[in-house]
Amino acid sequence: MKKLMKMTSALIVVLTLASCASYNPGNYADIKGGEHPQNLPINAKVYDQLSESPFTYVNFTFGNKSADTWYRVKRIRVTSIGGIKGARLVVGPDLKFWAQGMERKTKIDAHNRAMVFGAIQGALLVGAAASGASGKTDLAVGMAAGSMAYTSIEAFNQAFNKADMKELNALVPEGHLYRPFSIPRNLYITRWAVFETPAKKKAKYIEFEVEYLSGKKASYKVNI
Repeated sequence: MKKLMKMTSALIVVLTLASCASYNPGNYADIKGGEHPQNLPINAKVYDQLSESPFTYVNFTFGNKSADTWYRVKRIRVTSIGGIKGARLVVGPDLKFWAQGMERKTKIDAHNRAMVFGAIQGALLVGAAASGASGKTDLAVGMAAGSMAYTSIEAFNQAFNKADMKELNALVPEGHLYRPFSIPRNLYITRWAVFETPAKKKAKYIEFEVEYLSGKKASYKVNI
């Protein structure tokens, strides 16, 4: 298992580098309210190779332009997925099945069009991390059964806030937007999330809230 996790960590780097031509690609997030730390740009960009309707894979980049301060993110919660009713964050077992489906599709596409295998590695990464997570708790089992499949993002956030570490491991792997993380000074960190929208609907923006370990909280909106 440790060897597998090291391998998946390496694939995170491959996926991030493959999708980023700059340190902070995509659109800048607008600050909607709260206390936003200085020198901390936030960007988001859709990664097209892993976005197949009705799914959208988004990379979020957090920069730290401070010369002497680390920024530490306690938690992030998405509050709106384009304002679309029925849109959801894909997590838990559904994330594993999404990765399996994307793996199959990208293999066929690679065979037919002689594509590179970067997207396949990204899909394998998500699938391996999600399927290798420990713990089968009530929240994870409930999601596997589809009981929370199309609940509101607000209801999901409330349930997620009550999750213990085993439930967290079962719902989202390392590198996911909902995991706590730190941003070293003068560097950038990328996190990702997969969103699902109802048929013929496409999210044009994401709204989210960030709670920093310092106690500051801020809300943001970013076009994707």
